[in-house]
Amino acid sequence: MELAAIFSDNMVLQRDVNVRIFGCSDRTEKITIDIDNIHVSRTVDAGDWEIILDSHAVGGPYDMRITAESGDKAEEKIIRNVLYGEVWMTNGQSNIEFELQNSLGGHKEIEQADYPDIRYFKCIKSPVVDEAFLEKEKHLNWHQVKGGDFREISGISYFFSQKMHQTLKIPIGIVDCYQGGTSITCWLEKERLENIPEAEEYLVDFEKETSGRSESEYERLLEDYNCLVQKHLSLTAEAKAKNPDITPDELEEVAGSYPWPPPLGLRSAFRPGGLVETMFKRVSSYTMRGLIYYQGEEDTLRNLKYYKETGQNLRYEVLLYELIKEYRELAGRNNLPIVVVQLPMYMARHEEDLRDWAYLRDAQESVSEKMNDVILVPIIDTGEYGNVHPVDKKSPALRIASKVLADIYGMESEGARDMCLASYERKGESIILSFADTYGEIRTGENELQNIREETSEEGHLYGFEIVLEGGKSMIPEAVIDGENIVIRSREDAISLSYAHFNYGKVNIYNKRGMPLRPFKVLLKSY
Repeated sequence: MELAAIFSDNMVLQRDVNVRIFGCSDRTEKITIDIDNIHVSRTVDAGDWEIILDSHAVGGPYDMRITAESGDKAEEKIIRNVLYGEVWMTNGQSNIEFELQNSLGGHKEIEQADYPDIRYFKCIKSPVVDEAFLEKEKHLNWHQVKGGDFREISGISYFFSQKMHQTLKIPIGIVDCYQGGTSITCWLEKERLENIPEAEEYLVDFEKETSGRSESEYERLLEDYNCLVQKHLSLTAEAKAKNPDITPDELEEVAGSYPWPPPLGLRSAFRPGGLVETMFKRVSSYTMRGLIYYQGEEDTLRNLKYYKETGQNLRYEVLLYELIKEYRELAGRNNLPIVVVQLPMYMARHEEDLRDWAYLRDAQESVSEKMNDVILVPIIDTGEYGNVHPVDKKSPALRIASKVLADIYGMESEGARDMCLASYERKGESIILSFADTYGEIRTGENELQNIREETSEEGHLYGFEIVLEGGKSMIPEAVIDGENIVIRSREDAISLSYAHFNYGKVNIYNKRGMPLRPFKVLLKSY
């Protein structure tokens, strides 16, 4: 009898639903599982097997006793300190991977936090499943958030689980399954990608780069690349040690830009269809309440390229739609809640604002509108100019928790919905905007975003609006709050109005509960 690695001491099981226990066997066996008042016994054939446990209320700690009998042979495993609570998975690329120890305020949390009922499980980041991987997987375990021994937990996972635990007063389990720098295609099955026209370019480009490249050549290229990364990190650390107040521009002069992308090969973590097999499928059957997906940074330029070639902002939308379908199929739940974290503000220093991040945000929103049980979480009021990895992970995490508490747990008093455009009306030279979920008030709020798009900086100014005129020229209009509406001073030749439809810039509009206005773009007249 062999259990999946995720079934280990200190784990959290999802409360109030039937729970899957899965593993494999090399012979026909009678498997018996006992935990608290649940007793299940079933004979399984050689190969992969799955046993369903009846639902159980919040509680614990319990010991789970699993026995396997075959003929006169018997084997027993005991999984200790098991809790029932709420289980969530976090998945995506580097901004959800960003560890607590590197996050703003993270060291204070590591020193002071004592949450034995918050546990997390980290998947192995591996491009292949080989003997070394399987051996390492045998020693994986759940970790408790106590005693300072949780530095490597995702910052967003930590602050999200902290808020959920403090609000729900129950155990929280987090399954961390992510890899920095990954395209969405890394998480989609190869067979599925081959049937998606919008994915063709990814597959063709991968084939072009890796064709004829031997495994040894790839390993050599990867070693050279890793040396460049280490040199960059060393120069960066040395420069910061000499001058803690060094500016980003000065730092780039000393250390250069971070080397990216890495070389590709048949064993690369960044190959299409790779990590869904080596990471996600290792845990996808684990019973959970929902999944938080924060990814897209790696796909903005490819999405923009497709938009410019076809006039349709569909590439990432189609891929994300297929990813959610895939994840639900693998989890065995067609209504699994998926929380999509919309990209924050970002633009590299001294680069043109291509609006590629804006178009990808549009694609994320489109999917959330078309699919049931998909929750979009806007974090448009966060991000750092020139830093693709903003260190504030608490603000996004609390935003996610607030939306989840309101939309999934029905706790409007504890959570909140973001504000979004409901309708607009042109009256002469004015555009009157009406909104949903204002909670009775529209207000401006302070945030860390730099103002790099306009000169205005007086108190109460509404940032983020832009009008495009006939001929393509754009202008920043006057805008004022009028009760629960916003009135925009426009022009007769205005053809579109947008809010936050750029890669980076200051925005500052919120509802009464501090949730931001979602980005939007509306066509005022055809052209």
